[in-house]
Amino acid sequence: MKLVDIVMSQVTRLSQATRPQGQPYRPHLVFAIADRYLFQVKPETVADLEGLKLEFRHGLFHDQAIDSLEIYNDGIIVKSVSNTDLIDRFIDDLLTWLNRNYDYRFRETQTVGTMYESHLIVEAERSVFQPLELYTRVLRMIEEALEGSSNLSTKFETYGLILSADPTQISSMKPIAFRLERREGVEFSRQRYFSSAPLKTNQHMRILEQMPLVSSQR
Repeated sequence: MKLVDIVMSQVTRLSQATRPQGQPYRPHLVFAIADRYLFQVKPETVADLEGLKLEFRHGLFHDQAIDSLEIYNDGIIVKSVSNTDLIDRFIDDLLTWLNRNYDYRFRETQTVGTMYESHLIVEAERSVFQPLELYTRVLRMIEEALEGSSNLSTKFETYGLILSADPTQISSMKPIAFRLERREGVEFSRQRYFSSAPLKTNQHMRILEQMPLVSSQR
C-alpha cells in the first residue's frame, strides 16, 4: 500500500506551564509567536486574549504550513497537512523558544501526555478487505433483500473497517478509532482508501503497509 496524500495530522500535547515571575503581557507574547511562525491569523480582541485558548492560523515552519495552533492552560493542539514528525518538531521548537525567551517551564502532569491523529489517503494493488470474505453470505443476503424491497439489483462489497478502544474505559485523552474506508466518490476498482489512526504518520503507514500482506496470506 502506498501513501497518496496526507489529509490532516494533529498532535495534542499536555503539560503544565509555569512562569516564576508571573504572566507576560499577552498582546506582546501573541505578536511574538505570530511573528516567529508567520501566522496570518492571531488573537486580536480583548475577548480573544482573555478566552480559554489562544488560537493562531496559517503559519509556517521549515517550509511547511501549520494550519492551526491552539494554546490552552494545560497544553497545545497543532494541526497541519504534514507528517506528525514535523508537528512534533514544531512543538519542541515553540516550547524551547518560550522557555528561552519568556522563562516558561513545562512539566508533564498526565500519564498520557501526547496524543496523535493521522488522516491519510492510500492506494493498494488489490482489495485490502479480502480477510473479511467470511461476510460474503451477509453481503448476498443484503443484495437479495434490497432487490426484493426496492427492485434495485446491485453488488455490495466491504466498504470499511473500524477498530476502537472502549472510550468508557479511558479516563484520560481518548484515542480516535482506527478507520480504513473506501475513498468517497472513487470507484471501488481503484482501490483507493481513506484511513484515520491515533498514531504518528509513520506508525500509521507501517500498519497499512502490512494489510495487503495479511490479505495475501488468507
